[in-house]
This record gives sequence, C-alpha cells and structure tokens, in this order.
Amino acid sequence: MNLRFSRSSLNLIIFTCIILIGWASINENRKIDEIISGSDASIDSQPYPNIELASLDALNQQTWISQEGIHVIWQSRLDTDFLVRVRGSRTETNSAIDNPHISWQPGYWQWDINLGADFESGLNILSKQLAAFPQALKGQSGTIILQGPWSANIARISSARIIKDLKLIALTNMKTKTIFNCPWQPVSAQFWLQDQLIHPKSSQPNMAKKSWQVQQWPELSSIDPTSLEDWKQTFVKQWQLNWQNPATQFDMLADLAYYRLPENYLLQGYWGINALNTHQLEKYLVQCQASSRQI
Repeated sequence: MNLRFSRSSLNLIIFTCIILIGWASINENRKIDEIISGSDASIDSQPYPNIELASLDALNQQTWISQEGIHVIWQSRLDTDFLVRVRGSRTETNSAIDNPHISWQPGYWQWDINLGADFESGLNILSKQLAAFPQALKGQSGTIILQGPWSANIARISSARIIKDLKLIALTNMKTKTIFNCPWQPVSAQFWLQDQLIHPKSSQPNMAKKSWQVQQWPELSSIDPTSLEDWKQTFVKQWQLNWQNPATQFDMLADLAYYRLPENYLLQGYWGINALNTHQLEKYLVQCQASSRQI
C-alpha cells in the first residue's frame, strides 16, 4: 500500500521532527549541567567539622566624642602602662618626618607615647612630647586611643589637652584614587581578602557607603574547600592569640576608632568564620571586582 502525503503534511512532519530532536538535545545538556553543578556543590559541601570557636572576653573599650567631634577610645586595664596613641590622616603634602614616636603608613601617621606606670610622673613626659610635636602635623584630622589604667575622667581630661595642643579636627570620609568597593558583609570574607593583600594598609572601610575599599586587586590563586579550610584554621588560631595580646588589642582599638567601625565588627568576622564557604567567598570576590571604578 502506497502512502501519499501532501506537501503541507510533509512539511509539518519534518518541522515536528526538528522540534523533537532539539528538545531532546536541550534536555540532555540540562542533565549534564545538573550533574556538573551537583558535583561542584557536593565538593563545596564536604562535611568539614566546624572549628571550635573559643569565647573571647570583651575589649572593654569606652568611647567619648569631644566637642570638636574627635573620637576618643580608651581601654582600661591594669597590665599595661598609660599608653597614648594619636592616629591622623596623612595627606599628599605630608612627607615623612623623622621622629622616634611617629610611624608612617600609606594612609595615616601614628604618634605613640608611653607615660609609664605612674600617671603623675607621666604628665611630665606628656608635656614634653606635646611641646616637641611637629608643627607640620598640627591642625589635622585624627583620633585618640588610650590603653592602660585610665579612669574615665582622666581619659577625657588628657584627651582634651591633646586635642587642644595638637589642634586636632574631626575625621572626614577618606577618599582613594582607584578602588574596588567590596560589600560590607560577610565580614569573614573581608578578613580572607585582607590576608591576600600584599599591603593590607592599602584598603580601608567606608562607613558612609557601608563598603570596604581596596586600592589594588591582588593576584588570587584558585579557591577550593581544602585551602579555605586551612586558612580558617590558621586565622582562628592567630585571631585568638591577637585578641589576648594587649599590644594587638591596642592596634584593633586604633582601627575601630580611626575608621569609626561598629564595636561588634571584629567579632562578626570571628563568629561567622564557620559559615564561610567557597561559593560565598567567590560570590563576594565577583561583587568586589564588578565594582571597580575611578574616583
């Protein structure tokens, strides 16, 4: 029996076959993609045990804002001398001054004075150092950080004198030339990125925009669960040591004061370390790079 089809029927049959073949191909590719993505997800979700995070004592810092708008942070503790630190913004016109009490960083200068264990005797040291403070650095924006057996009253009075003698003014939003605007959260991802920077001081937070600004993007190696887990272990051990060290606590307080960070910022990164995975970190880095722009 001979079957005859009209031209329109043949065209319909051919068109239907093309659709079926195309659908089958798309469905097969979808299955392959699901297998690949599923294997990637299984790699990232390997059952790594959570790192045991020891509880950390509070820094016990107190904050005061002077009538000039200067942020002052002091940490009362009995195991250090009376320490004074002033951190000021470094401008393009500030050349490094040879002074044993002043250190220079890319974005700021820092003046450190040790008044000793006795405050009455330390007043003479403070007076001499204030008198010897470089004129070129007076009248600049900055913040004051104190550590030691300071009482609230003595801390405020001493800070007011420093503000007056150094003619400090309130900090303003700091600007950089070329930046990557990284998201504010998760803080643990920002901690990871900070460890990859050749010059960690070349990055800074922008509280007004709730972002972290990175001036130069580092060369990053591939991220996998094993390397991330190794970093977490190292980070947590070092962080716990730093948190118990008065000297590194002083540095933390200086960052909190100078960048006007929230008090719980540092602990957010610590307590969120177990939640950080490769997918979350890669997404964070993509957002950073996508934000590259000139100011």
